[in-house]
Amino acid sequence: MFKTLYWENPHTVLSTLLLGANIGYLLWACAKKVYIQRWGWSILLLILLHGVFWYFANIRDGYSNSIVHAIDGSTEMGLFSANSVQSIVFWLVSIAIWLMGILAIFKPQVRKPVFFIMAALSAFSMGFIEASRIWLYHAAPIRFTLL
Repeated sequence: MFKTLYWENPHTVLSTLLLGANIGYLLWACAKKVYIQRWGWSILLLILLHGVFWYFANIRDGYSNSIVHAIDGSTEMGLFSANSVQSIVFWLVSIAIWLMGILAIFKPQVRKPVFFIMAALSAFSMGFIEASRIWLYHAAPIRFTLL
C-alpha cells in the first residue's frame, strides 16, 4: 500500500520527501520556539515549504486533470474532484496561510503566534489530504492506477 501511495513514481517520491521536510520543519520549529529570533524568516520558509509540497502533491494526485474534467470533461478526473472536500480544505487553508503571511509583514509583533497558527493549519491540511488518500486507496484502489 505505502509503496503505491508514496514511492510509486518520481512525483510520489518527491512529494513524500517534501511531506517529510514539512513535518520535520514544523516539529523543529515547535521544539526550538524559545530560540528562534527571526519569525519572519520562519514564516517565509513555512510558506515556501508548504507551497512547494502542495505543488508536487497536486501533480502527484492529478489535480490539473480534475480542473479540466470539471470545465469540459475532456480528460479523466484526477484523484480528487475539483469541488471535493479535499480541494475546498486545500484552498481555504492555502488562502488563510497566505493572508496570515501578509498580516505578519505589517504586524511584526504577531509573527510568533501567526507562525504557530499557520503551522497548525498546514499540519491539518497535510494530515487531512494524506488520510483521504489512504482512505481512497482502500475504498477504490483502481483510482490510483489511472494516475
